[in-house]
Amino acid sequence: MQNRPSIAFLSLFSHALYGGPNIRIGGAERRAFYWMQLLQQEGFPVSAVLAHLKKGSNDLKSQIKAPWPLFEHPKYHINGTIVRAPKPLTGIAGKVRDVFFRLQNRPLPSSTLQNKWLDRSVYEQMNAQTYVAFGLTNAANDLARFCSEHQKQCVISIAHDDDFDFLSSDQGKDIYDNKRWLKQTTLDLASMVVVQNSFQMESLVKAGVPASRRILVLNPIEVLPLVPKPRRKKALWVGRVDAKKNPLALIRIAEQLPHIQFAVVLGSKTDEPEINALAPLPANIQVLSAIAPHTMRELYLDSFCLISTAFKEGFPNTFLEAWETGIPVASLHVDPNATLSKKNLGFFANGSIEALAEKIQEWQSTPKNAENIGLQGRKYVELHHDSKVIRKQLAQLFLSLGQ
Repeated sequence: MQNRPSIAFLSLFSHALYGGPNIRIGGAERRAFYWMQLLQQEGFPVSAVLAHLKKGSNDLKSQIKAPWPLFEHPKYHINGTIVRAPKPLTGIAGKVRDVFFRLQNRPLPSSTLQNKWLDRSVYEQMNAQTYVAFGLTNAANDLARFCSEHQKQCVISIAHDDDFDFLSSDQGKDIYDNKRWLKQTTLDLASMVVVQNSFQMESLVKAGVPASRRILVLNPIEVLPLVPKPRRKKALWVGRVDAKKNPLALIRIAEQLPHIQFAVVLGSKTDEPEINALAPLPANIQVLSAIAPHTMRELYLDSFCLISTAFKEGFPNTFLEAWETGIPVASLHVDPNATLSKKNLGFFANGSIEALAEKIQEWQSTPKNAENIGLQGRKYVELHHDSKVIRKQLAQLFLSLGQ
């Protein structure tokens, strides 16, 4: 086997590294896990930065079982409790804190320059040939600068269509608190930019990224045997409860279809109070949270369709999960690569809640129609998204970067 260059992944959510590909997390984290897993199977040495949000678990070390080396990000520490490094201070206040830190033997940053070095020290420790980040984030920008300064290869994988909001305005921050004015620089510094759909590829062209530095890599999914099921009774909605996912639209749909049962799977327990704030929920909505990864596929198999109400996505992993289990997708605003409107793998409502509710009603009344569309989706996944196919494409990509 040809020598494989080492690859380091930036992931700011530790649960993406030990939770497996079906944990209910964001699409970018799931794609990071899949890429690491597939590249390792191809013989690439992979490693990942271990970090997590401040509100995360207080005891993660006992849960981490990643099959690759993990490095702790300097800004996020796991010592039974979670400590975020303080913001840098300058002037007299910074000097006073310097003295205190030296007395306490605590080398935390006290200036913008030291904070910048501290953020990047983990990348030097990983000492990889190629580094990967997902999304046009502030952290991805810092990683791209590190790679440029140290003659490393940097791969940026676009996380979602909202990454390109800077094309209409580069002022302020996006909904994820990332600085829009840094995004163009991140693209300019990247050795290769990976997209998930045609809209993202067109956006790269608008951003001036040359053809030699952009590539389409479809999201992978493991295709498992399809076990025949009796009539499926529920309509399924999966995601986080935030404005982007638009859960209020689902409530309106459920109110129009009181005879249909809707199963709502939340990203984590922390989301539950937020959806409870939408109460009173219609009686035909069942809220599920903290679903074990190995039971998620059973939920799809027990449902006759997947519903998406999100305003924007990249290429949703939930769509792939639905098609892999042979069920169609009914989407309010998102139609990646025209898979719904042109490939007939579901229904694209083009923003009409009434049209979406009507289609869900039709599929529930005539399950054979829904089943036929779902099986077309499964054939599409087998042909274009099977992890065995994507694994070879990723291997070729990273080998070319290492030459």
